[in-house]
Amino acid sequence: MITTLRHLLVDSWAGRAAAILIFLAFIGWGVGDVYSNMGTSSSNTIVTIGNRTITPDDLARALSAQLPAAAQQMGLSDPSHLPDGTKQQIARQVLHNLVIQNEVQLAGERAGMVVPDELIRKEIFAIPAFHNAAGQFDRSMLNDRLARIGITEKRLIQMIREDIISRALLQGMGASVQAPTSLLNRLFAFDADQRVMDVLRVPFTSTAVSAAPTDEQLHRYYDNHPQDFRTTEYRHAKMVVMTADSVAKTIEVPDDVLHKLYDFQSRTYNMPETRTLQVLTFQEESKANAAATAWRNTNAWDAIQKAYPDAAAVALPHVRESDIPNPELAKAAFGAPANQISGPTKTAAGWVVFNITDVVAPHQTTFEQAKPELRDQVQKQEAPEALQARLKQFQDAIAGSTTLEKIPSNLGAVPAAGSLDSHGLMQDGTPAPIPGDAGLRQSIVQHIFSQKKDAQPVVVNGPDGSAFAVVVDEVHPGTRRPFADVRDQIVQAWTAEQQRHAADTRTTALFTEAKKSTLAKALEGQAEASSLRKDVTISRIHPDQSLPQNVLRAAFGLKVGTTGMYEGPDAFWIVNVTGQKPGAEADAASLQKELSAQYVQALQADIPAALDASLEKTVPVSHLNTNLFNQVVASTSPGNAGGAQ
Repeated sequence: MITTLRHLLVDSWAGRAAAILIFLAFIGWGVGDVYSNMGTSSSNTIVTIGNRTITPDDLARALSAQLPAAAQQMGLSDPSHLPDGTKQQIARQVLHNLVIQNEVQLAGERAGMVVPDELIRKEIFAIPAFHNAAGQFDRSMLNDRLARIGITEKRLIQMIREDIISRALLQGMGASVQAPTSLLNRLFAFDADQRVMDVLRVPFTSTAVSAAPTDEQLHRYYDNHPQDFRTTEYRHAKMVVMTADSVAKTIEVPDDVLHKLYDFQSRTYNMPETRTLQVLTFQEESKANAAATAWRNTNAWDAIQKAYPDAAAVALPHVRESDIPNPELAKAAFGAPANQISGPTKTAAGWVVFNITDVVAPHQTTFEQAKPELRDQVQKQEAPEALQARLKQFQDAIAGSTTLEKIPSNLGAVPAAGSLDSHGLMQDGTPAPIPGDAGLRQSIVQHIFSQKKDAQPVVVNGPDGSAFAVVVDEVHPGTRRPFADVRDQIVQAWTAEQQRHAADTRTTALFTEAKKSTLAKALEGQAEASSLRKDVTISRIHPDQSLPQNVLRAAFGLKVGTTGMYEGPDAFWIVNVTGQKPGAEADAASLQKELSAQYVQALQADIPAALDASLEKTVPVSHLNTNLFNQVVASTSPGNAGGAQ
């Protein structure tokens, strides 16, 4: 988990662009600096490296972006359940990555690297998020996206500039790394070598129970398995839940803000006629004419693309005339009838043949019509920050209430109460209407069934920055159901246990004989002989999916000529390994190529670590505020990209 945090660069431009935009998304709308009032500039700096600094907000944003992924890798649905020690470890690695990013920028300065403005311009113009429907850079799209995520164009330019410097310094490192052939052969043998084995499956239900159980046997089973015959435990709880969605509904947005946003998004709300086009472009008029004729006969877009693979094919959904980069095509397309193959038409790009599959008439959405949507946009953008800002008030309100009935309504906390079982179901079997998404509801239910009755409520951090508190005021523990009411269930359970025991005994006897020679010989003349699967061939890359995972894993640990017995979900298994074969030639080329790529990637991932050490020696960290670091780690929660105002 920690190793994956060490990567400084994303391998492709598309990945880097996505990473930049995802990172920007964590910044939020108008994020305030919660640490801005901590004192002097030195006291508001966690780390100083040369003339560069890492602020609490830098660390908080980076850490909040990493915590959900770290929790997922540890099998936790809720990042708030990460142990404090693990969170500290992740925070130290995140801080280290920030240090190295700054070290790389300092190295670029020492090398005299200057990024031309034109190169930055090209990089920004290439980001797909800033393209219109025609795939062209659109200044209004850029402004809209930056406004939505709350950063300035100056900040974006700075990020792109630093990314270019990092790539210039680090790209190509490790490009000559190669995987040794001897190592690849051993790795290939491990994955591709085949085990040949005879396999027998003995189902639990394969043996009939000869006699019905006596009442004494049933009573003994009933007494020995009390947990199997109890009624469901229900708990009545009161809860107060505060999420970004619940807080959003309480955020008031002035009309002047909505008017500005409406004007800014006027392109969205004042739509001219739009059309959906399917276009083929040819360099030769004769081919364009032939394609037009064929297209009119088939009227099938997929088929015509396959018939003319050399043509440049593009679909333009719901574009304005001004969105089409080819002016001749734009004029022709917006003058042509719908659902009719048009062309060939001569354009600067070549001869075009096209079809208009949809036409949407011009329409305008008034401010009053757009107002609910605009308000929802602003509320959702401001909600995460407002949620964090209100947590202190929420905690104070919970601390002053033992019944959760005095929580201020203006906080955006949603109250709920009811009886439910440990699966979150009410007595009628329907899910309890607990506020929040599935992850939050699960966290609340778990807390209800771990909290003692009438215990003082406390604020619990939930997924995505949410918070809740519960009071368990009634507990109705499950009771043992009377023997007479569950007699049929006891008979079924007793019978299943007897069958399993009989199957175990029979399989053990066969296993004992198989160990003396082979499984096939042990089954000669036995009723199970017809169920024997001979010469089953498996490898780690081609497992037999009909075998349970524990049987597959164990089979690779058996030596040739040996036998093992295993238990699956519904049967016992005997496996006798009879032979071993090298991997199939058909797998060699593709698997060795994949193994080589993985090995090279692992080595290349280690190179930045060596660079880290070198850069840190050149410009060591000159200031580290441990107390401030600890404060940031303690206050940072997943999805909280910054501070609260």
